[in-house]
Amino acid sequence: MYLFEILKNKLLYVKIFERSDIMKFDRMSLRIINKLLIDGRKTHQSLANELSYSRPAIHQRINKLEKNGIINGYTADIDYSKLGFGIEAFVLVNIHTLDYNSCIQSILDLSREGIYVKKAYRITGQKCIIVKLFVSSTENLRIFHDEILKLDGLIETDTMVVMQEEDNELKEEYIFEKMED
Repeated sequence: MYLFEILKNKLLYVKIFERSDIMKFDRMSLRIINKLLIDGRKTHQSLANELSYSRPAIHQRINKLEKNGIINGYTADIDYSKLGFGIEAFVLVNIHTLDYNSCIQSILDLSREGIYVKKAYRITGQKCIIVKLFVSSTENLRIFHDEILKLDGLIETDTMVVMQEEDNELKEEYIFEKMED
């Protein structure tokens, strides 16, 4: 029943998504995006072969997607634990400030040996900021926590350590295939 609810929510998401600006792109552009979501390292030639399209046409479409800001870059999927950052954590921050940009930059600047602050998001709700970080040890998590507590206007933090991570069973491929129907 739970999987059906997720599936139902994904289909609802797709129906809402169909009305957005992304639908200005045709099926081929969506198919290209889908293939790049699955493997961003695909060459234009391999995409052309898989999609039965010419390499110059694929190249032109990808350039257009990049120019329009649909594709903003290509990244590697890093296993931070193999780099010595075995603990992933999220820290919710409640802070009273008039300059969130400066505050977020101060949080990002807390990265140092054994502490990698990957992202900081300004969010809605009772907390103002959520921070995603990787640390090499619980000692480094404590050091990060001690440093963030020094920020002017800090009211409170809630720290959560990731114990397990699973990818969504319904891959992007599924979502974009449904959009093509």
